[in-house]
Amino acid sequence: MLHKSGYPLWILTFFMLTLFLSACGYTRTSINDPRKLVSLSTAKMQQLKGFQYQIYRTGEPAFLDYNETISFRKAEGFYVIPDRVTAKVRVITSLIVAEVNIISIGDKQWETNLVTGAWQRVPAEYAFQPQTLLNPETGLQAILEEQLYDLTLLGLDEIEELPGKKLHHIHGLLNGDAAYNLTYGMIDNETLDVDIWVDPESYVIHRVIVIDPMNEGEDEDTVWQIDFWNFDKVIEINPPLEEK
Repeated sequence: MLHKSGYPLWILTFFMLTLFLSACGYTRTSINDPRKLVSLSTAKMQQLKGFQYQIYRTGEPAFLDYNETISFRKAEGFYVIPDRVTAKVRVITSLIVAEVNIISIGDKQWETNLVTGAWQRVPAEYAFQPQTLLNPETGLQAILEEQLYDLTLLGLDEIEELPGKKLHHIHGLLNGDAAYNLTYGMIDNETLDVDIWVDPESYVIHRVIVIDPMNEGEDEDTVWQIDFWNFDKVIEINPPLEEK
């Protein structure tokens, strides 16, 4: 059958469909190439002005101190580009479950005392550092782009917090050396399983799950879940009042 333009109708239909898919940003490469998806997502995260995040750990303890008395459970806060971070960190000791607040600006970090609640400056080597972990240029996102291997695109998937929204689900492996150094030993330096959920339209990363396999004598894996939302939201982050 011919269209009044003189071209077969199937050719015009194919042409219009191609234009539609291109306008929507759906290309063969962006859908089927997990390496390209990871590169696009990390580049997008580096372009953001800020975001909200949550880091949640389950399984075997991940200790914050050399004496292994304070275990990390959860952190939630804001990251404002390039180097300002807030965090409310839930920790577990032998006696209590407590929360510590953190403010990080550049190479300076303050946190509330676990006992008194008073703000205090903390040397980097003695603290949980969300700024280092989440920095889009040198932190988690950079490691995912540079060191993930054996990537597989598992298809479109949903996460519970975003019902009805389809996300690209990517699985890969990560050599643990970089993660070990980035987290000051909270994650082991061995091969890690990594899953990433990426928005197919904006390419922002909504979730990363890192599985740290159990060591000899442990009962289960340690699982790290990092979620991102409120993309491009910026809040004012200043030093604690007593530091002004």
